[in-house]
Parts: sequence; C-alpha cells; structure tokens
Amino acid sequence: MIKLKHTLVFFTSLLFTIISAGVSAQDIGEEAIAIDTVTKDPTDYYGLRVGIDLSKPVRSFLDDNYTGFEVVGDFRIKKNYYLAAELGNETKVTDLPNIENTTKGSYVKAGFNYNAYENWFGMNNLIYAGVRAGFSSFSQELDSYTIYTTNPLFGDDTRVDSQDFSGLNATWLELKLGLEVELFSNIYLGVNVQIKRSITTKDPDGYANLYIPGFGKVTEDSTVGVGYGYTLSYLIPIFKK
Repeated sequence: MIKLKHTLVFFTSLLFTIISAGVSAQDIGEEAIAIDTVTKDPTDYYGLRVGIDLSKPVRSFLDDNYTGFEVVGDFRIKKNYYLAAELGNETKVTDLPNIENTTKGSYVKAGFNYNAYENWFGMNNLIYAGVRAGFSSFSQELDSYTIYTTNPLFGDDTRVDSQDFSGLNATWLELKLGLEVELFSNIYLGVNVQIKRSITTKDPDGYANLYIPGFGKVTEDSTVGVGYGYTLSYLIPIFKK
C-alpha cells in the first residue's frame, strides 16, 4: 500500500507539473498573438478519444490481491459536451480475518462529460464534470471461512470448501470530476475522481457481495463508493470546426 500511495502521489505531481507548464506556455502564446498582426481562426477538433486507465495495471502490479484493466473513451458532440464510456474487468480477493473471497466480473459505464474549461488559442485541455450509469455482471467464490467459537479447547473451525455464486449483478449512478491535459498532439494525460451511489444489487443466497467490479468495496452501512483513475488516451480526429 505504501508503494501504491507513492505511485499515486508521483502521477498527481507529474500531472500538475504538466498543467503548470501548459499555463506558462499559454501566457507566452497570448503575448505572441498580441504582437503578431496576422491572426488565425482557432480550430476545434471533433473525434473519438480512446485510452486506458493507468491506475488499474499499476494497482495490479503492486497488489497481489487485485487484477484489473479498463478502456476509456469519449466522443465530442458539441463544443463543451462529450459522450463518454468506460469498459473494464476486475478480479479482487477480499482477505478478512474470518473470510477469504474472490470476486470476478466485468462492467460498463456510460454517460456524458461537460467541459467547463475555456481553452486559449491552440489548446484542447479539459476540466470536466460527468455523469455515468454503471452496470456490473460478476461472480463470487467463497474460498474459506472460519466459524467462531468461544470454547478455547477446540479453537476456531476453519472451512476451506469453496462455494461459487454466479449470475450476480449491480447498477449504480456515478459523478465524475476530472481533467485532461494534451501532452503532445492528440495525446492526453488525465486524472479523475468518482463518487458512486448504489442503485440495485443482486446478492447471493445466504451470503453478501463484498466487492463489485467497477463500483468497488461494499459495506453494510453505506451505499456510497469512491474511486479514482489516471488515464492515457489518444484523440482520433474525425472533423474540425
């Protein structure tokens, strides 16, 4: 977990350093435009942007109990509006004092983003807010569990006979806040945070969902989840205005 925290701090620091450099370049560009008597019309590119969430493979490398991958994408439909979606797969081992459980499944999230950032000439960065509807289909495997006893003579009774629970699903709504910085021509680095509200869940008989792919950890006393992501994506220009 310490390595994971250091990695997240590194990516965040790198991103904000890039943003600061972009702002400085923006100021220089503004001065150059003021001096130059020849002006050009700014061009907005419309197209499909696709990429991956870098936090998933990084977490997979650092955490032996997690494996995940996510593809991200958006399509610009108006000046400040983008259709957006994420598609992913996760495997999570939940290792509690009395239970060891493995969750496997896939998820899809779809919605839109609104870009609130007014770019300067020649820039295509985003500071956005988005809404998603999420759906996950998954299975759980109860690997082992311990039956607690108050009799110290026999000790705890640990059962290792696994039980499979398939055909599970869940839905949720998600608020997403993030930014995207154009590093090079059509190549973007982004960071985002997610706040999620569970809508429906299908629990296994006589058991409970401990983790939902795409949503995250499940707790009995809350229907709210949180998440984050670091994305690297490429814009495929289709037309320009």
